[in-house]
Amino acid sequence: MITRFLTSFDTKAAKNLWGYAFETDEPFYSWYFEEVFMPQNCIGIFEKDVLVCYLQLNPYRIYLHNQSFDTSYVVGVISAPEYRNRGAMKVLLSSAITEMNKKNHFISILMPFDTTFYRPYGWELCYSQLTYEVPIDIIKDLSQKQGDFYRILPDDPTDDLNEVYNTHLKNNHGYVKRTKKDWKFNLKDLDFYGGYTYLLKDAQDHPVGYVQYFIKDAKFTVKEMAYSNVWARKSLFGFMHNHKSQVTTVEWSAPSNDSMHLFLRDTIQPKPTNNIRLYPFMCGRMIHVKNAIEHCSFDQNINTEFSIGLRDDYAPWNDGFFAVSVKNGKAQVSLGDTCADFHCDINTFTQLFFGAITIDEAIELEKVAVSNDSSIDGFSKVFNHKNNYINEFF
Repeated sequence: MITRFLTSFDTKAAKNLWGYAFETDEPFYSWYFEEVFMPQNCIGIFEKDVLVCYLQLNPYRIYLHNQSFDTSYVVGVISAPEYRNRGAMKVLLSSAITEMNKKNHFISILMPFDTTFYRPYGWELCYSQLTYEVPIDIIKDLSQKQGDFYRILPDDPTDDLNEVYNTHLKNNHGYVKRTKKDWKFNLKDLDFYGGYTYLLKDAQDHPVGYVQYFIKDAKFTVKEMAYSNVWARKSLFGFMHNHKSQVTTVEWSAPSNDSMHLFLRDTIQPKPTNNIRLYPFMCGRMIHVKNAIEHCSFDQNINTEFSIGLRDDYAPWNDGFFAVSVKNGKAQVSLGDTCADFHCDINTFTQLFFGAITIDEAIELEKVAVSNDSSIDGFSKVFNHKNNYINEFF
């Protein structure tokens, strides 16, 4: 078997493998492989010139620690059925980590079908979403009938959508800094599945909100919504409630720290009115620890030092001991010695870096071994809890 990047000549084989493993809904299926799929960003394993497994490294920019990171989103990890459980995936994911490092992509994201499948390779859950499913009458108290709504079609300008998106997520972490191309893909994907996008403007004609949704089987399913203020949020819920003659329930997702569930009318007996749950969504992985830390911008008031010993079976450049010094908003990372303040694997450090867990939580869960208790406070100032949110699907 040989491992290499795909070329345009391999696109048909890649499409066929995708079709076997995933959906073949048209026109999305053909559009994806004509406009989104980039063979030069795909790593495959070939047996006698036959593509037997591959994955895509779709490029994005992720906002983390006050900086934008060039990132590979690992998508479409596929093996032909006759090559499953034969070790090909281990080779493929190891090769992907090496290639991402060559691209200077210091972090990676991946949407798992099963988090335990990717855990041995260093990917760990870093994002969750809060999902709501409620009777449409429940949102009446959250609603107002104000504002002007305009339908956005796939070829329309997206600057207003992007402005609202960035404002909505300004207090969040780990989200994609969308380009015009990202927005075009977003709108086309939604349109292919019969969805709608509506932009909300206020009395001064400023864009302040949008909602993307589907209507099917008496359910109003929100793919994404964003708003600049509470007034806009109420107007978006008012827009949804206007569909009460068509649907019986409304479903939407929100960042995991969203507090809307505290203000919904609900019952306990005979059963809860609303279905609200925390939904695991996206994994992250540190590809290059030293470069990732040094790329961040931290609070200017932080002045601290600590050292950490890491174990990474698939990225030898991460496997070792690192001394971290943070001052004037930036970090310097150098090779340390074996007497590190903290010891953990790359999975746990990824979650700490993304802010999915705190150092105190990691210690309590016995994910981190501490050799120097006095360093805990400094570490927690650098890597603390973040409100992570992402909503990309390919």
